[in-house]
Amino acid sequence: MGGSLNNFFLFISLIAVDYFLMVPALIIYWNFDKRKASNILCSYGTSIFFGAFFKATFCVYRPWVRDPRIKPVDGALGAATGYSFPSGHVSSTAGFYGGITAAFKKYWWVIVFSVLTVVLTMFSRLYLGVHTPQDVLVALVVGAASSVLIAFLLNLADKHKNADIYIYIAASVLVIALLIYISLKSYPMDYDEFGRLIVDPKKMTVDGFKDPGVFFGIMSGWFIERRFIKFDNKGTKAQKIARAVIGGFLYIVWETVLVGPLGKFVDNGVMHFFLKMSTPLLFMTLYPFIFKKIESRAVSKAN
Repeated sequence: MGGSLNNFFLFISLIAVDYFLMVPALIIYWNFDKRKASNILCSYGTSIFFGAFFKATFCVYRPWVRDPRIKPVDGALGAATGYSFPSGHVSSTAGFYGGITAAFKKYWWVIVFSVLTVVLTMFSRLYLGVHTPQDVLVALVVGAASSVLIAFLLNLADKHKNADIYIYIAASVLVIALLIYISLKSYPMDYDEFGRLIVDPKKMTVDGFKDPGVFFGIMSGWFIERRFIKFDNKGTKAQKIARAVIGGFLYIVWETVLVGPLGKFVDNGVMHFFLKMSTPLLFMTLYPFIFKKIESRAVSKAN
């Protein structure tokens, strides 16, 4: 098709990751239904956690490395670094929209929209030449399984008094185990025709700490808010709009001005872990705590 759909599928891939998923979920969390939003956020975090495990375990090279006849779209290469299997874009999207489907399963149009978005994301990664069918299909399974697991665990936490403590402890143990595994395992040392490493194991070890950081930030945010902050979604329309606008703006600023640029100068996996953990943790705990206090003071003065 002469590349006529390149920009469209680049756009589809762009909105499949990071704050394009997190900000809408957080707006639901702050303003509408904290329980449903927790389902979405935890499902997203779990899917990228297991995606990181599979990437580090199988160390599958990108399609154009395995077969030079494959020519990826240039604009997609910036986000297609490291190993290929499974697709991080698809696992994160499948986990996110799987969480949405679990949370809003009564609405047929939500299910249709979620399925179409995931399918489009899967196809976009194939169209752009940065993943194989195996990459996207396994990523779909990872995301779907993560959403089912989280739906079960959060229901368990609602029914049993201390289940959330055990869930958080289990999540913490899994994170520690994965970080140790990523740090100590061996990686392929293959070179291209120019004598350069195809994938630098050191870089992959550092990058491997990022998604576990996001996962741990989300699970920590869920647990801390549930146990200690306990904000509610009540408020005037103006308050909810302010929460969404200010919170969304601060989230994007935090990620693009601090976490992103600082990450480029950090060559340490542990630092990347804490950087990526900081964003969901702050916006699931500190930000709700602040607007809860500000709004309660405003109500007190009005009375």
